[in-house]
Amino acid sequence: MKSLIRILTPCLAILVVSASCKKSFDSLSINENKPVTVPSSLLLNGVENSVFEAPYTMKERWGQYYCCDYDYYGNNRYDFGPGDDYYATLTNVVKMDEEATVVGLPAGNVYNAMAYFFKAYLFTKMSLEMGDIPMTDALQGTTELTPTYDPQKKVFQQAFIWLDSANTELAALIAIQDNTMKGDIYFNNDLTRWQKAVNTYRLRLMIELSKQADDADLNIKSQFPSILNNPTKYPVMQSDADNLQYTFLYPTNEYPMNPGNFGFDALRYNTSATYVGLLTQLKDPRVYATTEPATALVTGKDSTDFSVFVGADPGEDLGTMYQKTNSGQYSLINRHRYYETYTGEPSIQVGYPEMCFNIAEAINRGWIPSGPSGNAEAYYMAGIKASMASYGIPENGPYTAYFLKSGSPGSTALYNAVTVSINFDTYYAQPLVKYAGSTTGLTQILQQKYLAMFRHSGLEAYYQNRRTGVPTFTTGTGTGNSGRIPLRFQYPSNEKTANATNYTAALQSQYSGNDDINGAMWLLK
Repeated sequence: MKSLIRILTPCLAILVVSASCKKSFDSLSINENKPVTVPSSLLLNGVENSVFEAPYTMKERWGQYYCCDYDYYGNNRYDFGPGDDYYATLTNVVKMDEEATVVGLPAGNVYNAMAYFFKAYLFTKMSLEMGDIPMTDALQGTTELTPTYDPQKKVFQQAFIWLDSANTELAALIAIQDNTMKGDIYFNNDLTRWQKAVNTYRLRLMIELSKQADDADLNIKSQFPSILNNPTKYPVMQSDADNLQYTFLYPTNEYPMNPGNFGFDALRYNTSATYVGLLTQLKDPRVYATTEPATALVTGKDSTDFSVFVGADPGEDLGTMYQKTNSGQYSLINRHRYYETYTGEPSIQVGYPEMCFNIAEAINRGWIPSGPSGNAEAYYMAGIKASMASYGIPENGPYTAYFLKSGSPGSTALYNAVTVSINFDTYYAQPLVKYAGSTTGLTQILQQKYLAMFRHSGLEAYYQNRRTGVPTFTTGTGTGNSGRIPLRFQYPSNEKTANATNYTAALQSQYSGNDDINGAMWLLK
């Protein structure tokens, strides 16, 4: 027995030393300068900065608002590659929700409500670009490395559930005047405005599903009025002051077009005929705020004559477009408005004017009868007025337009300041503008919505054209894709190897086995 004790004693000593050494080595492996937890407020701030979509990208060109005329800086082709990948951001959304619980916030806290919104927001954004996507099995970390793809219909069904939960939780928090939210760059932690944004976004998603409005599971035709007709439970945006918009700050996050890059590309981008042509056709004063006269066309004419504002056909050969732009035959984007400062204008992600047109469209389509909540024409007019007001254009009175004559913004710039008289009633009385109801009225709603989203809302203008054909997008040599506007983006390239089986199955069930940018996803059928 003594021998056994003598044998065990050294062994126990070795174990104690080993355990001590392991503890010592573990402590040495900890980087005390690297945080192991992150406050939910900081994660929220990061998520909000990650999700906004700024102007001055291909997405704006794919909406045919303006064109690139110099191949060194790009082109106007619809060569769609992979869609946006928001899974890393969604991982932070989940972590934001988890960290709120770690620090003792109760269930239904504000970060939980925001997590519901951002999951709905980001999963649907990816689905609108690509179709079916991993959702249910996604964000599981190392426990699920090959997530299956959820059908697009299921993605939207789940999004509606998340948005309803976000609305319910925000309402409860507002009722008790909860002030735990921090780090919000959009509404400065104002939960009332966030609740409006949540429900307004839900209206957008239902409009995106207009081709599936008769689907019994989605129940769009009853879901839409259930929100609009119950403003106490489902408040929505009431004015431009409620816009979900990203504000640029100098020098931390400059507006994409600014005095610093004026010399590089101010002449490399001109307006599109799709956008400018619609403005001039409607004799719309917004053309003065967003566009400059084509210099070669002004001779002998007033600079506010609508005939001197001309955009280029996006399908035109790039070399031809470059020559015409530099010879003054095409209008440039208004350089006073978009290059004068480093902060520009806020970039609207979900806005009040768009919401007005969405509601007008729903009424026009018969989803909501005209009644106490309004009629299609009232929302249509409200959307136009709000859009014009965002440019400082009055309903009645003088408006001063500034067109760059020479120099560059911020230096020795010389502008022609031209004052025009605005009368909204005269503008609205035009047969092409005054709401006509029926099919013509629907086209008018969609045209005005397109005009209101200039420089805002990412791919929404493209989605509207894809869904309705309004406005008409032009194609040609400059747009590529054999003269077609593609219907979707491809899946991220790493899916082909990291999740090959599910990737292949998703393509087979939707697009005959091909990751085809011209394939029609479920919501377009």
